Amino acid sequence: MFRLTVSTLDDEFIAPIQPALERAGLQVVHYMPGEGQEPDPAAAPDVLLLDWRHAVPVARPAEVQAWPDAMRLAVLRPVDTHLLGPTQELDDFILAPVHDAELVARVQLVLWRHGRALTRNTLEAGDLVVDTSNYQVFEGGRSISLTFKEFELLRFLMTHNQQVFTRETLLNRVWGYNYYGGSRTVDVHIRRLRSKLESSGRRYVETVRNVGYRFALPLR
Repeated sequence: MFRLTVSTLDDEFIAPIQPALERAGLQVVHYMPGEGQEPDPAAAPDVLLLDWRHAVPVARPAEVQAWPDAMRLAVLRPVDTHLLGPTQELDDFILAPVHDAELVARVQLVLWRHGRALTRNTLEAGDLVVDTSNYQVFEGGRSISLTFKEFELLRFLMTHNQQVFTRETLLNRVWGYNYYGGSRTVDVHIRRLRSKLESSGRRYVETVRNVGYRFALPLR
């Protein structure tokens, strides 16, 4: 799975685009530049998405210096395209406002230019195999029938394996920011997932007391 880091100070920028990027098979990480948070060279992404809608930097940003091997894609305003040049060292750019399909296509193109591609269509952990292209799930070789939301919840937890999410975060990320149901919706779907996936006794989804849920196993 390729890692894509979004460098932005705007939470409202990353929230709408993250689901589409994750559905495409990318692990999405948020980096906030200039917030006293130095980029960790060990956390270098495959693709760095730079939010330059407010200004095109003249000097190399800290995250570009720290992650020199990352493929770089910038988002900027149409009026700022004349400011681009060799100094920015971009692989590509996209004009704001950003549309999901175009962004995913640009990321795929950048990866392809570097001899890489988003070809991984399965998520595997333990005896669990999730085919994200055909919406099929297998556990121990047997086919598991999931509803659409059960599948999306499982896929989200697996693509962020071993990370803990509150019920509110899961509601926002899986059901969407316009969903007004209560957090009990998450509990009900987790319970259904467990009843379908964990009949063999293996625990895939773990409850973290007073916090929320996480996918408990590392991906293969």
